Amino acid sequence: MGSTRGGFFDADPGWISIGGTDHLVYVTLLLGVAVLLVGGRGWVRRHAAAVRRVVAVIVIIQQTTLYATYAVQGAGVDEALPLHSCRIAILLGLVWLLTRWRPALDVAFFLGLYAYASFSYPQQIQPVDNVLGWSFWINHAVTLLLPIFAWLTEGWRPTVPALWRAFGWFLVYYAVALLANALTGGNYFYLRDRPIAAAWPDWAYLPGAALLTLALFWIGYAVAHLIDARTGAWRAAEPS
Repeated sequence: MGSTRGGFFDADPGWISIGGTDHLVYVTLLLGVAVLLVGGRGWVRRHAAAVRRVVAVIVIIQQTTLYATYAVQGAGVDEALPLHSCRIAILLGLVWLLTRWRPALDVAFFLGLYAYASFSYPQQIQPVDNVLGWSFWINHAVTLLLPIFAWLTEGWRPTVPALWRAFGWFLVYYAVALLANALTGGNYFYLRDRPIAAAWPDWAYLPGAALLTLALFWIGYAVAHLIDARTGAWRAAEPS
């Protein structure tokens, strides 16, 4: 369905079109903030503590607005639970912002790799002039940019041990999403209304999605490793 214009708090504004104006606005804003973050890394490093506090406040406002909107609009548990991968990733990112607990950021990075798919091939995303559209953008932009911020300010890097820990936690999340979908009729992790391979039977699709996730984690790690190697900053030994 193409986007319609019905007000900032419209409960049914329609979905954006892939490659449409709203989609391009979201991607352009993401790239613009990424360029500012990397290009202004000296300033960001000098003001890292203040940046963390500001981003934490933004995330708290975004999360509060998201679930308050769901409550006001009468969304059911099939839609409003924090059980999509990027919703979990942003909450873990918030934990890191508030506590600097590295394992939270490790899992947020790997699980948040799906945010690249959300920006590249958006499914059921509200337009830019809707509250849930802006919530989507903040959630996914912070999810993608927070590891870069940690990379620039604290020398954070994804590691192989962190990858396997993240995949272990993913499997726990995967089981919870399957159970939630069965109990609520929801579409968490897009396991019911599938963006790809929709005709596959469950016995093939469900393990396939888990294996695809593991492959995505390795791709994300490999790309980060390549970028770090090209910049001459990759550490010889990874922490356990």
